[in-house]
Amino acid sequence: MAWRPTRFLIEGMLDNITLDKVTGWMRFAGMKEKVIFDLEGNFHRDIRGAKIRLRGSAVNNNEEAEKYMDDFCQHQIGKVGDMTAGLPPEDYVSGHCYLEWYSNKNGRVVIELEQNQVELLTMPISVHDSEPISRKQQNQNMTEFLGKIAHAMKIPEENAICIDSKTVINANNKIRGMKLLTQEIRKKLPPLYAQDGKGGKAIAYLKLFTPDSGFTWWITEGSPIKDKNGNEVDFHFFGLVEGQFKELGYVSLKEIEEVRGPMGLPIERDLHWQPKTLEEIAPEMFK
Repeated sequence: MAWRPTRFLIEGMLDNITLDKVTGWMRFAGMKEKVIFDLEGNFHRDIRGAKIRLRGSAVNNNEEAEKYMDDFCQHQIGKVGDMTAGLPPEDYVSGHCYLEWYSNKNGRVVIELEQNQVELLTMPISVHDSEPISRKQQNQNMTEFLGKIAHAMKIPEENAICIDSKTVINANNKIRGMKLLTQEIRKKLPPLYAQDGKGGKAIAYLKLFTPDSGFTWWITEGSPIKDKNGNEVDFHFFGLVEGQFKELGYVSLKEIEEVRGPMGLPIERDLHWQPKTLEEIAPEMFK
């Protein structure tokens, strides 16, 4: 449940040299002017206190981009979510760049890049001089984001997962989600990058969906996220997501488990799903 404009990114620069603040700019296909950033918060420890350059693969003239980016605010004001290049000490993800923020105008936004698309322009501060990003704070950011959705959709408090930045409806705490990643699925699901390059021939082994809205995830790959001691702390998926648009991207198990639809219902797993190729699911994307 986020804007995911990765495929429309041309280039950008983000600056966390002044701690507790991330500023900078990005250029996107479909937008005439640069998008300016003024966010509260910090990068993860691997790049905290640094300035980074981003290189996307988009081009300027793109009708799809103009449609997707039409309502994207040119001045992104809000809070930093998880922003990391996936470098040691790998507090959140490993091996790729994950940039998330919560915009006052556009809500949650996520951009995911390969590490070779990110360049350190200045050195980060020592990882020993700062603490890991608070997961409590990140959960609070997600709660606030979902609360704004509930308020905008005029969902009654008794049906909403949250009603403001601090209040979570107790009744919905009783709605426990089903197990999304079973041992059987773990055995079948290829590790991340195992199907890289297959395009539409990549097989989706898992289907997840919101029962009270139109969001669906078809998962093709996944690998555990481990801490520095080798303990699994999360699980990272890759696949096709359908929300406002269909697009390929990454999502974590914890992230999906925390999401609730507009009626406060958790994500479910399609118990009757049979593996299909991505071109069978979304043929229009692989012509």
